Amino acid sequence: SALKAAESTGLIDTQRLAILGHSMGSGVALSYSMTHPDTSATISISPVKQTVTPTQPRNLLLMAGSLEPQFVANANQLLSTAGGQGGDLTKGTARELEVVPNVEHISILFSPKAQTTARSWLDATFGPQPGALNYSDHRVLWYGLGILGFTVLANAGLNMISSSSQIMISQKPLRLRLVAILGGGIVATIILWLVSLIGAKLDQLLGLLVGGYLIVWFGVAGLIALLIFRPHIPRPRIRVLIKGLIALAALWLGVGLLGNFVWLSWLLIPYRFWIWIPSTIILIPWFFTVGSVAERAKPAVQMGWWIFQAITILLSLYLAIMLNPELGFLFIILPLVLVMIGLHMLVIYSKHGTWAYAISGAMFTTWLILAVFPLQ
Repeated sequence: SALKAAESTGLIDTQRLAILGHSMGSGVALSYSMTHPDTSATISISPVKQTVTPTQPRNLLLMAGSLEPQFVANANQLLSTAGGQGGDLTKGTARELEVVPNVEHISILFSPKAQTTARSWLDATFGPQPGALNYSDHRVLWYGLGILGFTVLANAGLNMISSSSQIMISQKPLRLRLVAILGGGIVATIILWLVSLIGAKLDQLLGLLVGGYLIVWFGVAGLIALLIFRPHIPRPRIRVLIKGLIALAALWLGVGLLGNFVWLSWLLIPYRFWIWIPSTIILIPWFFTVGSVAERAKPAVQMGWWIFQAITILLSLYLAIMLNPELGFLFIILPLVLVMIGLHMLVIYSKHGTWAYAISGAMFTTWLILAVFPLQ
């Protein structure tokens, strides 16, 4: 599809083609090159396991980050199967492995070293292109500024809306709050593991590869945490709901839509979009409980609750991977989810209302999961 779209512009030379792919896209790139032997060069970044030979793909460059050892191992295996380091670019037998220092599965895409290596490989294959600029992609810096700007605007807008008077409920003991979050996460992992023992395919829930498990895990963990903590559940007020939608808009635009032009395919295809609202409902108990345990806390303490939430998610899902190895892809994407949950807390503290915190967090996190994880 990408090739057809490029051909439709009339700006490419179809006799001189190269393909580059990252992660699961690397498998697509390698598979395409194997079935299209006229592909002049293939660049596979953070490669998955795939079939290669000493003659195909032509001029194969493999890259992986030093902080993603499983993909370094995949790259070494592919390099060995493809004939080892070396070869002749003019004959199409060149093979090279570049381990990019101090980057992992996502940050490798923004690494100047990785970008320069890919460009050099294409120049070596096709020759330097007349009029080409020595360009380094610094869009991620502007992306960061965009996120910061939307965060500041959201905080300003939220603070302009006066909070509704709330019934003051006595703060529950710290131990209960800690147990609710941690217990919800660990028990949810064990429950889903038990479900897998009777034949449920946890890595294919909701038609998503692993992502469906994450949605269901949040749902089960949230219900358990809610039952343990038993917070006061007020009727959601219009002002609080408006605050939640403002926070969602800031995150959707600043993190998501801006990211669509940098690294993330943010707009959902119809199937993903139709399960967004049902999945959001599944996540609300988790975010409502987290918002309740951190209610009325100062900003520094709010971030402390984010850290505890992050630790709980890491421990629970690490246990899930140990019990169900087919969920291993979670380990790659999980840091991104934790960062995004932290950004949500920066945009809207639970002082603006537990419902505002819960609705914005559930809607944004669900959209993120549906955008990032591949379909089954």
